[in-house]
Amino acid sequence: MENQKRLPIPDEFLWPDYDGRSIANIPATAAKLLDAPFIGLPPLDEAMWQPLAGVKRVIVLLVDAWGWNLLEQERSRINGLLSKAAVQGQLTSIFPSTTVAALSSVWTGVAPAQHSMVGLRLFMPDYAVITQMLHFTPTFGKYPDALIDAGLKPETFLAVPGFAEQLTAVGVDVHAFKGREIVDSALSKMHDRGVTADHGVSSLADMFVQMRQLLEAKVGQRLYINAYWPVVDTLSHIYGWNHDSVAAELRAILTLLETELMGKLSAAARKDTAVFITADHGQVVTPPSQRILLDDHPQLKQMLFMRPSGEPRTAYLYAKHGRQADIMAYIQNHLAHAMVAFPANEALASGLLGPPPHAAQAAERIGDVIVTMRQGYVLLTTKEVKKADKMQGRHGGMTRAEMQVPWLGFRLDG
Repeated sequence: MENQKRLPIPDEFLWPDYDGRSIANIPATAAKLLDAPFIGLPPLDEAMWQPLAGVKRVIVLLVDAWGWNLLEQERSRINGLLSKAAVQGQLTSIFPSTTVAALSSVWTGVAPAQHSMVGLRLFMPDYAVITQMLHFTPTFGKYPDALIDAGLKPETFLAVPGFAEQLTAVGVDVHAFKGREIVDSALSKMHDRGVTADHGVSSLADMFVQMRQLLEAKVGQRLYINAYWPVVDTLSHIYGWNHDSVAAELRAILTLLETELMGKLSAAARKDTAVFITADHGQVVTPPSQRILLDDHPQLKQMLFMRPSGEPRTAYLYAKHGRQADIMAYIQNHLAHAMVAFPANEALASGLLGPPPHAAQAAERIGDVIVTMRQGYVLLTTKEVKKADKMQGRHGGMTRAEMQVPWLGFRLDG
């Protein structure tokens, strides 16, 4: 990305490092460890995986919303586990730092502009609607899987092959562990292309017990396991990332990881096995005083073709014909304390959403102007204001709290 011109960003923002220090580089890293060919972004820098080279079984546990700030807050309480890590470092999330985009990168090994899942709410021209991509429903009401009923196929939505497809093609079994309630969701079908088996779990303890049983049953076999746990994110949305309940949940995850998975495996199951722990993004506290209401800016609203897509921390604005420059000027003159605006085509060309080649759909899904929020600001419509009090924490932007995540690696037979 050296030849791409970066956009001017405030010091509080962090650029995603797709060259070898982002979560989108994890699949290539796992493929490297498993001695499997891979087409996508490059692996993480060697220091982030070389101490675990020579393994045959790679486990990646993704703790949704475990930001680096939360690790630092809890460092003294989790130092026992940290001291056992063969690798301990920091990665960036992708942009936008939101779960649907991040998980799509973790399941493909490319950046958002390459796989085309560029945000939580996407304008879908073929269906003339803004779609909430967790549930494939129009944003104007709750109609789960409505876009599936209209003809959208989750298995072909992403513009690149799945990571599991690349691994299973060369004989590596791939197993996914996630909540039982989302195993059959459209998003899971999108990510799980090529997965050998999808394991639904009922609790965190259940997940680690099932993972342990699988590792014991597959001793000596090449495996890739991806496990996803969402509760830190859920609690951080409700209370903010720095709440006691969030910290307690993180400690519970790491304790059960040690006691029910790593601590109970047989020597045979430990052999040639590596465990990595990371996150898709962090979170930032979004206080009521930092809510920007679109209805309070009628001049800006009048320049928009429709309501923003994206999400409250990073919004995609669709300009009425010829009004892109006017939108940029209005934000600079009236809202620069709260947000930064980029022409969408320049943001795409800069590599902010990933290096080329980009998916054909990427440009139309990011609109004409991208705005990403400073500090704890959010951009809300009237409909969203009614729910805002239930969301003390959010993500999707470029602040360091959202972009910096841990990367810990353990070799179990070490």
